[in-house]
Amino acid sequence: MLLSKIRPGAGLDTIASAGADPLRSPDEAEWRIQLYGWDLRSRTWHGPSELNLAAARPHRLTAALANAPGLSWFGPMICSTPGEPAGRFFVIIHDLRDCVVALIYCEESKAGPVEIVAVIPAERRSQLRPDFAFEFLAFAGFLESLGGGAELEVSEGIAGAFAETSASDSMVFSISTGLWAYDFDGVLSRCVEQITFAVLHWLRKPCGRGAPRESR
Repeated sequence: MLLSKIRPGAGLDTIASAGADPLRSPDEAEWRIQLYGWDLRSRTWHGPSELNLAAARPHRLTAALANAPGLSWFGPMICSTPGEPAGRFFVIIHDLRDCVVALIYCEESKAGPVEIVAVIPAERRSQLRPDFAFEFLAFAGFLESLGGGAELEVSEGIAGAFAETSASDSMVFSISTGLWAYDFDGVLSRCVEQITFAVLHWLRKPCGRGAPRESR
């Protein structure tokens, strides 16, 4: 799996593919990340898919996040996967204290995000707002990214995901909005993975990160 790095001569906001980083803390191999998602194109709920943190560590994106002046970051990102053209995206990431939400746009598109991703680190699951599913789906609905009549199925899928996973698992929920071609799904999936790994590293750094808000 390819990783992300800052391209030479580019600013911190430009993320491209690179080789593996040999530096890794001893406990990272024990992290478990479960991915669930809704695909508007096929109107199907999928998961769990376990992401392999040991295979990819986009540490330079983590550095870019660490340099963000507040709890948000935005910038272009280039992702690639073998056999497919590189994809150019624009990413917006918000730390909401109990979870992180990322919006992934095709770089030149003005039609809306191609993917909406929520990342919930294991250590924040106990602080997660009780209405997380409702608020996440309402947000996706405002962006017309969910599809009519999907709210109940996706809400039940999210509830089932929490029930069937260990409290020590980090959770990722992804909504594919239908604005991305099937032929290039591999590149978009790689982008989701890289953002997930970067966000988890970012949130687990002890310095400069705020404590989770109390559940509402």
